[in-house]
Amino acid sequence: MAVMLRTATDFTDDTVVLEPGDHPFVRHATSVHYSTADLFQVDKLLAAMRRGECRLRQDMSEALLENVRDGLLRSPFTIHRIRDLCEELFGA
Repeated sequence: MAVMLRTATDFTDDTVVLEPGDHPFVRHATSVHYSTADLFQVDKLLAAMRRGECRLRQDMSEALLENVRDGLLRSPFTIHRIRDLCEELFGA
């Protein structure tokens, strides 16, 4: 599962906003854009990496991952099938 990050504005989902220091990738206030959460096949992600379309970044800390997961269940923008799957996987 993956979710996009977007620069935080007045119009982005404010359920979870990352700040510089939360992760080396984050350089300014960044919204976790839960409406984009979806499942992705690992082989397709690896193929995109080989094509240079994306690249692997550092892992999140356990605390940050827990915060992002919790936000996925709380955000009003998470689509139902993703929320339902995550409730099954992570508990609600």
